[in-house]
Amino acid sequence: MQTDIFTLPVSLEQVAAVIKRMRPQDRQQLLAMVPELATDAIKQGKLLDDAAQAVDQLKQELLVELDGQPLSLDEPFLEGFTLGQYLELSDAERERLWDEWSEDALEDLEEVEVQSNALPA
Repeated sequence: MQTDIFTLPVSLEQVAAVIKRMRPQDRQQLLAMVPELATDAIKQGKLLDDAAQAVDQLKQELLVELDGQPLSLDEPFLEGFTLGQYLELSDAERERLWDEWSEDALEDLEEVEVQSNALPA
């Protein structure tokens, strides 16, 4: 006896909606059936935690190098922007600028006079 299985197109949004409506014990059963879901979630959480720790460590190291004094918002920063102007940009504008700047050859960048307590690049 042959059984035909019909496949229907299902979007991720539909799957998510079904999972949200599941009872907790059904979700646990789903995780037991697809352990990769839990493994992937744990990995992603660990990556985010590691990244946050790295950023915090870098901030602390920079503050030590700056003798505990954060940079002034009027401080020249990049490509004619002050730190304040750069921080006022939207995430999309910053991403566009970094994409643009990453295409420039390092030897073509303009040298700028900096304060004696500035951090090396």
